[in-house]
Amino acid sequence: MNRATFLRLLLLAPLGGRQASAAAISNDISLDYLLRRQSADGAWRSTTYGAFRDGRALTPHVLRCLSRFDDPDLASAKEKAVTWLIARKSDLFQAFPVHLASAVLESATRIDSLEPLCVPAVEKLLSLQTPSGAWSYSPVPLRRTVIPSAMQQPNLSATAIAIDGLRAAGAHEDTITRAIPFLRTCQNHNSGDPDFDDGGFFQMPLDPTRNKAGQAGVDRIGRMRFVSYAAATADGLRCLLSIPTAEDSERIAAAREWLKAFKWSAAGSSSSPRDLVYYAARSISATAALEPKLSCLLPFIRSQLNESQLTDGSWQNPSAEMRENCQLVATTFALEALIGVDSSIAITAPDPG
Repeated sequence: MNRATFLRLLLLAPLGGRQASAAAISNDISLDYLLRRQSADGAWRSTTYGAFRDGRALTPHVLRCLSRFDDPDLASAKEKAVTWLIARKSDLFQAFPVHLASAVLESATRIDSLEPLCVPAVEKLLSLQTPSGAWSYSPVPLRRTVIPSAMQQPNLSATAIAIDGLRAAGAHEDTITRAIPFLRTCQNHNSGDPDFDDGGFFQMPLDPTRNKAGQAGVDRIGRMRFVSYAAATADGLRCLLSIPTAEDSERIAAAREWLKAFKWSAAGSSSSPRDLVYYAARSISATAALEPKLSCLLPFIRSQLNESQLTDGSWQNPSAEMRENCQLVATTFALEALIGVDSSIAITAPDPG
């Protein structure tokens, strides 16, 4: 089956926003790429980064991607990965805990055998929520009496990842709501200076070096402002849509309009930093599943992803800062973005009758 046929099958399949269904999906070269790189013990390991070589860092992410496909040809790979993860239950979330716990919880909505990992995954996310209500990349809880280090400072992407996991687990609305005040501080909206209030989001208000699109300048009140960018705006909007309130309706509309005007490119741009292109594609795709008015972006993202795919079925970002130069990282993000794109198009397409 060639890639065009594969994508047509996805587009026509009754996805229901959950899983793709195709008769011989394992023949698609992108999935074949992932399957060929699964170790005999069931884990996925990077050949690019030492920190990703023990299996814990990448296996939950690749498994989350495969969980989106309801195909018997993938069952063995999924179950080998699940068995490997459960065998490491006691130390699975020691490194990259927010990312991995969330990936497990999202996968568990489609893979029942992950159930033994769900309680520890939720407990880990709850333990890492900072006093601000948001999350950071820290592997240990932040004590209120300690000045946070750079890794302990709450940021938008870690918060969005945690919320994605808790939404998948269900029944954590109060916990998610506690993050809303922090989310508002990461949006260029209603700040008192309309020259900077474009409705988009940035990573965090306190650390200029970690806002990927850079500084926008000093506003009329004397505050340093940051450039809105696509990955952050999709993350922020998805968080607000998780617990929508009348108070945030204008913020939601402003972020939606920012994204609708955005043109995603695999080559990167000022509003989509080069080191985040595949993460951004996945984030926009996931957000469009909650906001159908963003469906206008999806065909263009699909086209750009198809054009940037390598001949072996993988994707790779030349920029190394966010680890998308590891083909397993980039390919997982890109393939999840494509599945989300085609799921959303199938759901929002007008009835031809």
